[in-house]
Amino acid sequence: MAWFLQFSLAAHVAATCPDDCSLNGFCNTDGTCSCDAPWRGESCAEIEVLPAQPGSMYGYYSSPNVSSWGGNAVRDDAGRYHLFVAEMAMGGLSGWAKESQCTHALASTAQGPFEKSGVAIGKWCHNPYALRHPVTGEYLLFHIGHGPLEDSSDFLHHAQSPFGPWLPAPTKPTSCNNPAPAFHPNGTLFVICNHMEITRASADPLDPHNTWSALRRMARLPANGTIDEARNWEDPSLWFDSRGHWHVLYHVYCLLPYSRKHECASGHAFSRDGLEWTFSNRQPYSGTVTFTDGSAPITFSTRERPHVVFAQHDLDRTTPVGVTTAVSPQQPSPECDTCRQNACSQCKVTPGRDWTYTQFQPFAGFSPADYF
Repeated sequence: MAWFLQFSLAAHVAATCPDDCSLNGFCNTDGTCSCDAPWRGESCAEIEVLPAQPGSMYGYYSSPNVSSWGGNAVRDDAGRYHLFVAEMAMGGLSGWAKESQCTHALASTAQGPFEKSGVAIGKWCHNPYALRHPVTGEYLLFHIGHGPLEDSSDFLHHAQSPFGPWLPAPTKPTSCNNPAPAFHPNGTLFVICNHMEITRASADPLDPHNTWSALRRMARLPANGTIDEARNWEDPSLWFDSRGHWHVLYHVYCLLPYSRKHECASGHAFSRDGLEWTFSNRQPYSGTVTFTDGSAPITFSTRERPHVVFAQHDLDRTTPVGVTTAVSPQQPSPECDTCRQNACSQCKVTPGRDWTYTQFQPFAGFSPADYF
């Protein structure tokens, strides 16, 4: 009986904390949250960000129009970082549906700057998401588009070396737009497809006998019982924390005129079991990035394709120490109303304003050695 009372008391105390501390901390007996780094706020729903290095764009770029769009880096056994990023072979992002290729770049630190090494998968390849296999160390490159070869994979390629050669995986889900993969602590590979649908590999994803099981769509159960219908959720980045909880960082956009003063940038969803999800009403970070040299902050009109960055020693990928986002340097202003759909987030695909790049921002609470 004692254990039952103890369990009941713990459950009661946890229930008094707002949004269960977003599963980003512990509930104290007084109903307040103690947040894990880098999370903060009453319900541990916001991320405390740090200034970014000036000019340290996560990936190479050049003005006015060599455009990259999202991407993340993986570390090799020698300590080098390999960035896989969507790059426009010609022009700006407005031509992404024809000109995007999955490019490989190299740096000595997680935040770059990166120098182009070559093209991993040629046109058409977009939205790459790189992982290393937790057992074999093999490089996995998830993406959309099958490159120049019609009989190749439009979901996943793999290679023994980050320099390739890249081989198509033998199996794939029926439909998986913008795959967001993560290995569960038990070794199972889960992938969020189509922004809010979870699928699971039945075996090693490189096993020709592997099958993909669609589990369920992530129902949007809002925090505090309300949903902001103006917020549109896309581009997930999935991870599991040290307690086994599920987390997803999203890009969130609002297709509203600038005069409405309702700009969106990010979102956080969380779950204890991957079945029941809560979508926070508070965005983890805004569209504004400050810089270590004190130069003028930039408020980007959009920060898309978030990829969570983990500490270099965090082999289990449980603690975010930074984020990379695809950004448009068009700042929110009345000029946004002359972009497509009269919305700031759509300046990125408005010809003449469609130069984009990929920005790294560190989170607070960690040593620089975690991402340098």
